[in-house]
Amino acid sequence: NLVDIFISPSEFLKNKLKEMGFKGNIVYIPNFVDLDKFNPQYSWEDNSIVYFGRLSPEKGLFTLIDAVKDIPGITLKIIGEGPLRSSLEWRVESLGLKNIKFLGYKTGQELKDEIRNAMFIVCPSEWYENNPRSIIEGFALGKPAIGARIGGIPELVRENETGLTFESGNREDLRSKIEYLGSNSDKFVEMGKNARNFVEQELNAEKHYERLIEIYQKVIAKHR
Repeated sequence: NLVDIFISPSEFLKNKLKEMGFKGNIVYIPNFVDLDKFNPQYSWEDNSIVYFGRLSPEKGLFTLIDAVKDIPGITLKIIGEGPLRSSLEWRVESLGLKNIKFLGYKTGQELKDEIRNAMFIVCPSEWYENNPRSIIEGFALGKPAIGARIGGIPELVRENETGLTFESGNREDLRSKIEYLGSNSDKFVEMGKNARNFVEQELNAEKHYERLIEIYQKVIAKHR
């Protein structure tokens, strides 16, 4: 009761709190990136797709592996560390899959280069995501995303504009989306440009600052 305004980084979270009976005043402000640190690349160096993030149960990585295993000509690069790494590696080894690589933890320019060289990124989450920075960073690098239709992901991955969505946990649906984008380079290049433009217009530091200042000014005026 002592807080004037709560800030939510996704409309999903804002609506979920209201649904649960939360009475506070909630304002939506999405995450952002510093665009000066992200140089987009709309072409690609190899036929790879990238997952980057924590290797944990909620991220849907077993579904992703099962979706990719039947797709010829596409390499999945899994970047990150976490408690599931050994289980995921065992799964890949037991299936004899040669098109899935574990690159471990990467950061900075090394991580950005892996994303820039790929065709697109994948966010296959099976628990609610809020406003994933991984998707925003991929967009800033000129890459569209295939994302699970859950939580705040569809607010970023706009269907046939900045990427494609699939039913969370559905490997057949995910595979069909990967196959579609993987065989339509003109489409994912166009979506990558849309994704970069989306970040430039809506998810930049200046706009975030303006939104915050507007909230602060309203609260200050209220208490004068």
